[in-house]
Amino acid sequence: MARTDRNSVSAALCNASMLLYMGWLLLPAVQAATHAVTGALSVGVFGLGVALDGDTLPRRWRWFLPRVLAAALLPLALYFFLERGGGQFAGYYAQQGMFWFPPLWCAYARGRGDARLYRWIGPALIALLAVTTLTTVGWLVEGITRGDRVYAYARSLGSGEPGRADYLRELMLRNIGGYDFVYAGVLLLPLTFGMGLAARGRRRAGWALLLLLQLLLIGLSQYTYAILFAAGVMAVELLALLLRAVFRKLSTGLSLLCTVPLIAAAWLLRVPLLTWLGGLAAGFGFENAAYSLTQLLLMVTGGAVDAGSRLATYTTPLAGIAASPLVGSMLGGAKALGMHSDALDLLSGMGILGAAGFALGAWAVGRGSLRGIRATEAFPHVALQWLLLALCLFLGTVFYSREIPLSLCLSATLLLRKEAAAGEGDAPRTIPPSPGD
Repeated sequence: MARTDRNSVSAALCNASMLLYMGWLLLPAVQAATHAVTGALSVGVFGLGVALDGDTLPRRWRWFLPRVLAAALLPLALYFFLERGGGQFAGYYAQQGMFWFPPLWCAYARGRGDARLYRWIGPALIALLAVTTLTTVGWLVEGITRGDRVYAYARSLGSGEPGRADYLRELMLRNIGGYDFVYAGVLLLPLTFGMGLAARGRRRAGWALLLLLQLLLIGLSQYTYAILFAAGVMAVELLALLLRAVFRKLSTGLSLLCTVPLIAAAWLLRVPLLTWLGGLAAGFGFENAAYSLTQLLLMVTGGAVDAGSRLATYTTPLAGIAASPLVGSMLGGAKALGMHSDALDLLSGMGILGAAGFALGAWAVGRGSLRGIRATEAFPHVALQWLLLALCLFLGTVFYSREIPLSLCLSATLLLRKEAAAGEGDAPRTIPPSPGD
């Protein structure tokens, strides 16, 4: 096969791998019907596409293979030091392979610089997100109208209780997004808001509709932190927009920084705000959200939270960090893991040194995929995304949620691709990256 033909087939396979992965992951009904083998197949198709690329492995393997090695080692750290996976090594390792696939794909696509890899990816991502958001909102509204009890379908999908596999499969076949999809929606809010501001006419109306649907989904999901994060994002974005309207020369980034006093005021008013929000949730029949807000209120006022509350689980890794801040429990000893905070468990299980090594490995997987993001107009919104990701890492679990890296990495890569295409046309191959990358 001629090299040109091989590269064409390679590009087609790499493109098909991401389209297949998105369709499988972002449509819960498809995921439930076709099982995990489809997600694994998409990773395999990508591997075949890279193997047929006549340049990457023969000549640039030092650029690509260390990324693959890092993606292969990171799940081992999570499994052995953080006890993720529930003792099911094979299943968890396969799930983690799919978790690290999007940043690896995005880094490869940016480095290769071939427009064929991105074919239909952007429209497909938006369409799939919109479809699942619509179906999830529809079922959540149905759950509210079923009588005196609110059926929190999305929250049920985030439950790890045993013996519920058939029920959860039934919910997925209805194409209801769960914890992972809801939090991916939260992290996409800043960019959805920013894209809406940058668009005009029908495109702006489309982005506004998607933003409204995402907010409705998050509000109906009953995930307390998701609701609080979404409220904070919208408050910050809207206040920053108001500041830019009043002070015309104020940049987007500076206007977002100017909202820090709003965050400080919210903290000072945390008790009345949480009391009001808890009463509001109880009035709507959102029992889970009302309970979580009550526990949060107890914590910030110095009260004792229930033993079964998530907030109580944060004290366990904090004690582990205090006992061995540098290496955690890597060298032996009892593990102090709360299982509800990836960042705290990482620091408790691996210490500062181990956590730094893990972060370096994660950077190695996606290195170069965000090159040039600071020069884009949407960078302040992307920065807000990553701030939200840090909060999710400290207050929740991210490494189980494959939708999060897919949404964050792919949206940023597509944004960069769009700006490059508008400015200079197709970007040239950039493998290997520059030394300053």
